[in-house]
Amino acid sequence: MMSEKEKIAIQDALEKIGKHSLFANSSVYTRLLNYLVEKALINEDVKEFTIGLDLFSKNYSLDKNDGTVRSYVYNLRKKLDEFYSKEGADESIIFKINKGQYNLNFISQETFSKQKKTTKATVTIPLQYLKVIGLAIIIIGIIIGAGFYFANKPASLWELYFDSTAKNLVVVSDQYVVHEKLSDGRVHGVIYANINNGNEFVDYTTTTPINNLQMTDYTLMSKMAPYCIKSIADWFSNYNSDFDLKLESELNYDDITQNNILFIGQFKTMNMSKTFFLKDSKAFKIFNDGFEYSTNGKTILYDTQQDKSSKKEYAMVSCISLSKGKTALYFVSNNDIGVMATVKQFTDKEYLDDFQKQLGNKANYFNALFEVSGLQRTDVSCKMVALEVIK
Repeated sequence: MMSEKEKIAIQDALEKIGKHSLFANSSVYTRLLNYLVEKALINEDVKEFTIGLDLFSKNYSLDKNDGTVRSYVYNLRKKLDEFYSKEGADESIIFKINKGQYNLNFISQETFSKQKKTTKATVTIPLQYLKVIGLAIIIIGIIIGAGFYFANKPASLWELYFDSTAKNLVVVSDQYVVHEKLSDGRVHGVIYANINNGNEFVDYTTTTPINNLQMTDYTLMSKMAPYCIKSIADWFSNYNSDFDLKLESELNYDDITQNNILFIGQFKTMNMSKTFFLKDSKAFKIFNDGFEYSTNGKTILYDTQQDKSSKKEYAMVSCISLSKGKTALYFVSNNDIGVMATVKQFTDKEYLDDFQKQLGNKANYFNALFEVSGLQRTDVSCKMVALEVIK
């Protein structure tokens, strides 16, 4: 059984690795390493499906060919090898994941050094055979590599987000809340349509004779937030990429200039994002609870429609260029279902292949308007009704 002193030493080693640049900028691999260390400390055997379920919500009974866990463990093993070959070369405790396995082992520096020494057998092969074998291996490698690349290559609009050096920020819209003392004498959390940040609160209370409003230290998000973040996290995971998260109410100008932005939410709650959303559009404007579309001298209004049995609303997917080679992708609707439906479509490779054909292979920036409808908010259909390609 492991002593308390040994456990403390392992935790210290884990903390040191977590601060290294190989892990400090990657929450996915930090989380995976912490998970494997935790399981190793209690001597619990881990399998591919348990890691997938616990960390990535992957149900392998539904998709046994999913390679997410294998890919992440392979990359984690490479990161550990790189760490111990450089800065961590003198560490007394080594975290080791053997090839073909998922369990993590704690080994000494002496054992680690011995394992690195391998015995190489020598076989004499005629030179002409080596040339033929080598050429065959190269050709097969090119074919396999090209097939893998094109099968897993992301759609053009996602390429910047999945670059190995990319800095990505997912921005979630949230609603500002104020405290108001109502007629029952109690203080309630209340939402005002024209108060969505601290400055607007000051402006409103200065110009409006209401003396019983107070600022709060919290905001509200609708149900689209957790559902969409889950879809986006899975999508990024498929391409071994990651992102940071921020609320719209906390967003500042530096965030937008230093990151690729992915916005999800309602335009009625936008603050900083208002400056950039639809900034390059010559066809679209926000209109009431929907959008106005002008083309060839005609203007069409797309606004929310509802009756007793159904609801029809509109969502905008906008991809624009930011400064310093950054990109912003907006999933915007004043209703949850519109945001959720468009996020679902744009994280589906088959749909993206069809969309790219409509967009044109050389085009990357666009504004696409979608009509979202469904009987009692179920059986949702999401179809594009207008497209503006930004040159």
